[in-house]
Amino acid sequence: MGFGLLLIGYMFAFVAGAGMGNYLFAGMLIGGFLMYLGLSELRKYSPAFIFALIGSILIILCSFWGTAVWLDSFLSLGWGISSGIFATVYDWIKFVVNFAFNIAMLYGIADISRRVELIEMRQKAVRNMIYLTVFNVYQIIMFFPIEFIKNDQPFFFTILLILRLVYTIVNAWLLFRCYAMICPEGQEDMPKKRSRFEFINKIRDAKDAKEEKAIEEMKEYYESKLKAKNQKKKSKKKK
Repeated sequence: MGFGLLLIGYMFAFVAGAGMGNYLFAGMLIGGFLMYLGLSELRKYSPAFIFALIGSILIILCSFWGTAVWLDSFLSLGWGISSGIFATVYDWIKFVVNFAFNIAMLYGIADISRRVELIEMRQKAVRNMIYLTVFNVYQIIMFFPIEFIKNDQPFFFTILLILRLVYTIVNAWLLFRCYAMICPEGQEDMPKKRSRFEFINKIRDAKDAKEEKAIEEMKEYYESKLKAKNQKKKSKKKK
């Protein structure tokens, strides 16, 4: 459906890429391309993904610029884009593009979750938007020369890294849940693919059995309530 490619691309662009240092542009390029493919497919099921699709194209363009910056610095080409105002402008553009893409992606997930009536999934997408906004507001504050932050930069940068880790993990987990739970129309009753690891199959079977039991108990509860309500109406009519 597209969530698999989107998840893998997200891991490249925002997880693996964060640990690639000067080679961040490579993670952005691979991840952006994979996310573009996934979002192209997802747009067929929810038009809201068009904004994230545009965002993935911007991430790819940023990776091209990042490649040029790396070449200028590594090969000493003298283009003048690896330092000074150009580097600052690039950092701000990348910041805005990453924020806009993540918000657009979560908006698309919220929309498609609403369409398939997965209310909890939609709520988690909205929750992640809040996490993301808090992280980016904090990151903007770090750019300003605030005295008490300058006096203890390692502490505040540690908080920044923790916030980045939290929002990245919750976004990746949400994408994985979408991959596992949302499927195209007509495939709802298809059997789940079995894992090659038996212990994973046992965990899944136990979880599925628990969910089926909860659904059955809820069904019985509402049926008993409806039956009691009908009996009450009948008794009132007899009187």
